[in-house]
Amino acid sequence: MKKLLLWSIGLALVSATLAAVGGGTYIEVIQKRIDNRIEALHSARGTHFYALYQPLQINQKFSQTELQGYLEDQGYSPSRNPEDVRPGEYALRKDSLTLFRIDFKGAGHGLDRQKVKLHLEQEGELFTIKEISNFEGKPLEIFESRPKLIASFVAGRLRTQNAIQFSEIPVSMRLAVMAIEDVHFLEHGGVSVRSTVRALWKDLQARRYVEGGSTITQQLMKNLFFSHEKALSRKLKEAVFAFVTESRHSKEEILEAYLNEVYLGQWSTHEIHGVSEGARYYFNRPASELSLAQSATLAAIIQAPAVHDPRRYPEKTIKRRNVVLKQMLNAGFILPDEYDLAAGEPLGVIPADRSLDDADYFMDLVMERLPAEVRSQLETQSYSIYTTVNPYLQANASRLLKSNIKRLQKLSRGIQLKEKRGYHLQSALISINVKDCSVLALQGGFSYRQTQFNRVLQGKRQPGSLFKPFVMLAACGKGGASPITPITEVEDTPFEWRYENQVWTPKNYEEDLPDKVTVRQALEHSINIPTARIAQTTGIDLIVNALTQAGVRSPLPLVPSLSLGSAEVTPFELAQAYTTLANLGKFCELRPFVEIFDENKNFVANNELKQTQALPPQPTFITVNVMKGVFTHGTARSAMASALPLQNFAGKTGTTNDAKDAWFVGFSPSILTLVWVGYDEEEKVGLTGAVAALPLWVEFMKSARPFLSPDDFVPPDGVVSVDIDPQTHLLASPACPQKEQEYFIKGTEPTAFCTQHRQ
Repeated sequence: MKKLLLWSIGLALVSATLAAVGGGTYIEVIQKRIDNRIEALHSARGTHFYALYQPLQINQKFSQTELQGYLEDQGYSPSRNPEDVRPGEYALRKDSLTLFRIDFKGAGHGLDRQKVKLHLEQEGELFTIKEISNFEGKPLEIFESRPKLIASFVAGRLRTQNAIQFSEIPVSMRLAVMAIEDVHFLEHGGVSVRSTVRALWKDLQARRYVEGGSTITQQLMKNLFFSHEKALSRKLKEAVFAFVTESRHSKEEILEAYLNEVYLGQWSTHEIHGVSEGARYYFNRPASELSLAQSATLAAIIQAPAVHDPRRYPEKTIKRRNVVLKQMLNAGFILPDEYDLAAGEPLGVIPADRSLDDADYFMDLVMERLPAEVRSQLETQSYSIYTTVNPYLQANASRLLKSNIKRLQKLSRGIQLKEKRGYHLQSALISINVKDCSVLALQGGFSYRQTQFNRVLQGKRQPGSLFKPFVMLAACGKGGASPITPITEVEDTPFEWRYENQVWTPKNYEEDLPDKVTVRQALEHSINIPTARIAQTTGIDLIVNALTQAGVRSPLPLVPSLSLGSAEVTPFELAQAYTTLANLGKFCELRPFVEIFDENKNFVANNELKQTQALPPQPTFITVNVMKGVFTHGTARSAMASALPLQNFAGKTGTTNDAKDAWFVGFSPSILTLVWVGYDEEEKVGLTGAVAALPLWVEFMKSARPFLSPDDFVPPDGVVSVDIDPQTHLLASPACPQKEQEYFIKGTEPTAFCTQHRQ
């Protein structure tokens, strides 16, 4: 009798609502709206952007921390039973690493599920991969990692939503949500009349909204069609929509739609919708591979994503997760042993700095560089786009950039005072794979969530001393009767450069410098006056030509101060130009993606590597070789104490007038990283590139150590090396106590021997 009364009251409320809004006509309208939205959720696959990891390979070196971080970044979790490593897990021992890769079915880069063993050799703090074999004993040269989804384009914009089919959602996930959100989901007709009437009665008694009582179907309707306003009228409309939905769609369709739409938190500037994205964001794995405990964790988040954020409030989340597990046990969805095992598991969420919160800075470049025909069809087509970003390095770029800014805030009283006045120190970092010109990491500011201004792509700044290598390159390439070489001596005394009825007088940052320095010393120590003298001898037009050929696209004025970096360019342009240097004069457009496939896995386009010889290789090599001295003798020598293998690296610090901007760029034949530190406003950092930017470069390159190559720059034809006496700058004789190898364009090397030292 009581149950019948509750149903009668509920139906009466719904009938009243239908009458108020137009009855049958209203039903037809909402039927169409519901059908369209559920079909859109079911069929919407969107465009997916993936990152391709560098494969694990023989002779690759990692510290234990680096190796674990790299594996966990790819979605592997440590195995609780090293003797029984499951898909998505790893087991690390002193002499071996067992990995069980989850399969990947994406277009163009499909991978089977595979279990492998890597044999390790430990030397000090580093592990070296000596052998790789599958569990049948077959040796492998490399072991590929599954690509990582870094972004999706759905409903006309980048967002974190990826609709998946019901079959891809594990049973544990379905049951966890039903247990905590709507345990009678399979029994009711869309509205739990008992719960709704009870909630309405309490609301009426309190004369305000105090209790929900929504079923999964009602929650889906609320998420799809209604605001989150706590009002009785909304609840009534929600109930009508739920009844209509249940009359036209199966429970399976409704649950699939709910699990693809449910809100699970915030990622950078995007909301996380659906269990597929929740699984990726919190556990870095596909939803199909979620464990019981992980499924319960996602179900726990639904109630209040901000309150049950597993990274910020792990204890609260575990408590709520175990409530979910208890509800599953009480409902008979799991066995007691399963409950005990899952309730005892740690949360297992990936650290926040591995979640690629600031991947949008990189995605700005991807969206900018996509072919026009692909970009115009993102809303109507479903593409798989494989990008060049290394997620491990990108996450480290974000984390370390923030850490460096905080370091500088503590270091400098001036920065602290500016912070109080509302001026916030900013920074940018871009890292490039030199050999194929692919962008490995791009961090355009402190936080994309705080500001979408991308300082790598949009921030035009004066590069200061970062233009100086191009002065030397142009000078060495000019030739003539008195060619400039690394040992050419240049006056370091003040002078005036007159041009167009104007006078420019360059000044050094440091005093008490010798009256003469070599070209090498001028570049290694970044000395202004001799650089300006070299520029005057060479001609600004040749310097501008070198910069333009290397990749600078911003207008460059033909004025003397250009030689010391007075023009404004973006960090991206500088990275492009320095990549040309690192490739010994070969230019190639920096690439943020490599391949595109359509929804039928057909190849659509690739971003093919195209190289052209833009700068003469001989003077380019000479310049790069001198820049190696920036680490050994010059402004970046402090980096040599970092234990990084920098023997094959060249670099350059940069500090603009009044220390407004601080720069550092360092590169080898395999990797280049450029760092900028400064303010968006007309404020001064007050620190040099060596103090403000170099430490971030060093820390980032430490994180990149597993990807560093020992390859060194190879002298091109037409370049010769000789041993020089560092005091006389003549050919070293057997009696010279010191000898330094120096490179020259053939025919410009010294011919006289040092006579100052005798046996």
